Amino acid sequence: MNLGSSIRRRRKSLGAEPAGDPVDLGALGRKLGGVGGALIGGVGIGYLVAITVFFPPPEPPPGLQGVPDLRGVAFEEAARVLADSGLVLARVDSVRHPYVDSGVVLGQQPLPGPTALPDAEVRVTMSLGPEVRPVPDVTRMRGDRASLVLAASGFAVSVDTVDSRTPAGRVVSVDPAPETRLPLPGNVVLRVSRGPPPFPMPNVMGLDEEDARRTLTALGLVISEVDTRLSLRNPGEVLDQSPLPDSIVELGSAVRLTVGQSIRRRRR
Repeated sequence: MNLGSSIRRRRKSLGAEPAGDPVDLGALGRKLGGVGGALIGGVGIGYLVAITVFFPPPEPPPGLQGVPDLRGVAFEEAARVLADSGLVLARVDSVRHPYVDSGVVLGQQPLPGPTALPDAEVRVTMSLGPEVRPVPDVTRMRGDRASLVLAASGFAVSVDTVDSRTPAGRVVSVDPAPETRLPLPGNVVLRVSRGPPPFPMPNVMGLDEEDARRTLTALGLVISEVDTRLSLRNPGEVLDQSPLPDSIVELGSAVRLTVGQSIRRRRR
């Protein structure tokens, strides 16, 4: 065996590998693209499985329920309408109202319209009607004071003035009468005295003094003084008066009389 040729063959076999074919980048990209597409498809399928099997979406909310308008309706009717509409009467508030009768719905929450879910609660406010109070007795009070008392009690007050023998400015009467029960704000009429009207002075001359006194007192006149005058024919009768007959006088005016007096004989 030739040792030299054997060594040369071994060196040749241990030498550099012969260069292969050049790399095809397009084919490599197509291979990677196929792998990426497979990965993306797998993720998409996994997501669909997760949201449909493991984490399903919640049910869609139900549609809004129409809330009926209950204002101005009697409470019993309002409760029936809510039940028919699939809603629940939850709470009832009650307040006094000066003009709305008792048992009528004044307001509601929620307001009318498609603003509530089925079986939602609806709160209503119901009228208790107006407050009722007795009319206070303000007769003989001064008119301004009586008006304040009535207004403070919640009544609406109107004032008429009338001629009366009651002193001017004082209440003559109240309408309705005191202690009458009225819903607030009930109307109360005060009749306030303008005082007595002036009137002509009566003629009391020729009357007996006692008759003259009764006549003048009945008219509200005041006898301030009585003079005497000698009279043989008409003793005890009124001979003169002041003011004169038909003079215009007022209640409480002072009157002066002159009465006849006979001659008295001295006793021995």
